Amino acid sequence: MLETGKISSSQLAILLYPSILATSILSVPSITMTHAHQDMWISPIWAGLFGMLTVWVAVKLNRLKPDSTLIRTSFSLLGAIPGFLVGLFYILFWPHLTGIIIRQYGEFIISNALPMTPQFIVTGSMVLVCAINARLGIEVIGRSAQVFTAVFIFLAAFVFVLLIGQLHPSELLPIAENGIGPSIKGALAPAAWFSEYILIAFLLPYVSDREKAMRKSMLSVLFVTITMVVTNLVCLFLMGDLTSSFIYPVMIAARYITIADFMQHLESLVIAIWISGIFIKISVFLYVYSITVADWLKLKHYRSVVMPLAFLCTVLAYWSARSQADIANLISVSGNTYTIVSLFILPLLLLLASLIKNKLTRKKKAAS
Repeated sequence: MLETGKISSSQLAILLYPSILATSILSVPSITMTHAHQDMWISPIWAGLFGMLTVWVAVKLNRLKPDSTLIRTSFSLLGAIPGFLVGLFYILFWPHLTGIIIRQYGEFIISNALPMTPQFIVTGSMVLVCAINARLGIEVIGRSAQVFTAVFIFLAAFVFVLLIGQLHPSELLPIAENGIGPSIKGALAPAAWFSEYILIAFLLPYVSDREKAMRKSMLSVLFVTITMVVTNLVCLFLMGDLTSSFIYPVMIAARYITIADFMQHLESLVIAIWISGIFIKISVFLYVYSITVADWLKLKHYRSVVMPLAFLCTVLAYWSARSQADIANLISVSGNTYTIVSLFILPLLLLLASLIKNKLTRKKKAAS
């Protein structure tokens, strides 16, 4: 085992909550409004069903080889060369995705809080603390997730409650005016985020009570879905069709808060929500990338590769996008399809390969 630490299935579910929501909570309202309009709140529900299917695939893959990550399982199922290629694919995919996440963080902080600060200072400082967190092991990540997830939920709920007086529920109507097609089309982007639940297939070997993992992870999907629905409803009730014209609608929503002329300009709360969530998300992705590389190279420990890989992801954050417009292209239809194929379709094909292999094995035994 690359890691001696263990977390519980509850900690797994908690650390996955900000790992999915941290980047989606700011962008999903705008993307879903573009396709689903006033039905934007329905899109996360369709995507949540896809998230549950991703959890099911991840847990089923782990049950084939309970003490192995997805990389070791692919070697066992497919053989040396195909398993080698699957591992190589994820070694190339994780830094690309992690680099995009880091660049999203940098662009958001610079455009909303620190416009005069060089981006390498903003991203480099965050990646450094996340790399230290990842290097300390899964137990530390699990405990830090418990703290920061509580902060994340409290601040998000606080902002939404303060906005209640500004909301206009009439923006909800008419519901499904053009059928369910637009809401399903709008579900593609959140579905790409939900496909990140395949992280479970890499983390389950380090969960002490795996028999509860399916149920707890499904609850995590449910809470992420509810948070996305509430976020979309708040943006819809507050900004209506204008939601799609903003890159970060939640940030704009915070600027509407005005209570008794003394509680204003609470954008800092949204930034605090973002930082608490993105810290866990980058830590988890760096950790998974490190154990993927260590497993693929058959190293005894993963810690020695964390810092070099963190540096690589920081460099790719600059190479993957040059501006906010490039990031918007990366989370477009083609970008979302690329993510879903990498994080859902490929693991699903591995699971189907195992079912076919087991069936052929049983036939051979029956014939002999």
